[in-house]
Amino acid sequence: MSRLALLRAAVLAVSLFVADPGRLWAATLHQTGSIEGLIVGDYAGQRSCAGLVRQGDFGLGTFADLDGEMVVLDGVVYQVTSDGVVHRARPGQLAPFAQIVRFAGSVDLGRVDGLDLPALTAALTDRLPDPSKMCAVRVDGVFPTLTVRSVPAQAKPWPPLAEAIKHQSTFPLTDIAGTLVGIYTPPGLPSLSPAGWHFHFLSHDRRHGGHVLALTTGPAKARGDAVTVLDVVYPPGVLPRGNVAKPAAGTE
Repeated sequence: MSRLALLRAAVLAVSLFVADPGRLWAATLHQTGSIEGLIVGDYAGQRSCAGLVRQGDFGLGTFADLDGEMVVLDGVVYQVTSDGVVHRARPGQLAPFAQIVRFAGSVDLGRVDGLDLPALTAALTDRLPDPSKMCAVRVDGVFPTLTVRSVPAQAKPWPPLAEAIKHQSTFPLTDIAGTLVGIYTPPGLPSLSPAGWHFHFLSHDRRHGGHVLALTTGPAKARGDAVTVLDVVYPPGVLPRGNVAKPAAGTE
């Protein structure tokens, strides 16, 4: 085969790969703990922040004792404490619950300007190629209004999550630029992850963030990856259900 023919074949192979959304729209989600564990008040740390960033560069979660909100963005783990201050998490800090991917943003989900939170979640769900799969979605933009929350560290004996959240601090923000870190979970996985959309926020200046309660979008754009592999580390003593889990591997 001539060099020209080889070049044409290579170009064709690349174009076929790029045109195949099933290949591009793919990610492995590494999950530490389960939402079921948090709901009943199990806030024991299972994996270190250093271990989390070896798994990926994008995600969300919380910290041991439920000490604030976790945002993982561009390979850095941030902790938003109950006073609203954003800290770079220490490598040795532990997470009882975290969902991490290596984010590629393979699919363009388009503009999401001028929406409130229910309209944003509806629009993103409609645009997912396969809403039966978990997905990681990043929304970058300006938010005219945004309300975020964080929860203070809990003392033992740990209360259930619903009780702990009663002591949350909320922070209304206006005209703020930043990023939504989102995980979408389809119905049918209630013990693993909250069904629907779960968003944490981090401002571009890394000074504000938290779990998103309400928002409106200004100019904003969304990209995402679908989860095709789910890797779950359960807390010690919890028996995994189904075939997507493996035993706890320590705090790494």
